[in-house]
Amino acid sequence: MAHPTMDQAIAKLREQNPKYAPAAYHFIRRALDHSLRKLRRGEADRPAHVSGKELLEGFRDLALEEYGPLAKTVLEDWGLTKCSEVGEVVFQLVGMGVLGKNEEDRFEDFAELWSFAEAFEQPFRPQAAASVKRSQPRNASPSPSTQTGRSHGPVLPSEAD
Repeated sequence: MAHPTMDQAIAKLREQNPKYAPAAYHFIRRALDHSLRKLRRGEADRPAHVSGKELLEGFRDLALEEYGPLAKTVLEDWGLTKCSEVGEVVFQLVGMGVLGKNEEDRFEDFAELWSFAEAFEQPFRPQAAASVKRSQPRNASPSPSTQTGRSHGPVLPSEAD
């Protein structure tokens, strides 16, 4: 039996359960390719393989690279809100013959390594105020208003005479 194309597999999977948008399946496939390139795998004679953890890291990297601060919003729009859902999509594609797996691969490999908030919001949060150093004035001298006894505004040239 011939394996279906990616689009045929997605259509069949969505007939059974439309939870994930087609873009989610395509993005996970691209994340797999991204992970393989990043890890420099797939150049040998044997089939390329990444672990669940490596795929999740590539998924996070690609989402941040392509969507920046909107990554979490985009992924949620596609139905992906946590690591285990990425694993669910991967194993759906494995079941359709679009992706392969080895004997060691398990759904549990996609356990929550990080929350989507942690992965996709935290990189864009401002640093805590405690990490910002306050600058101290150097050789502070009294202001002109202090010298003249006035407590308001700058000293104008006509007033200084």
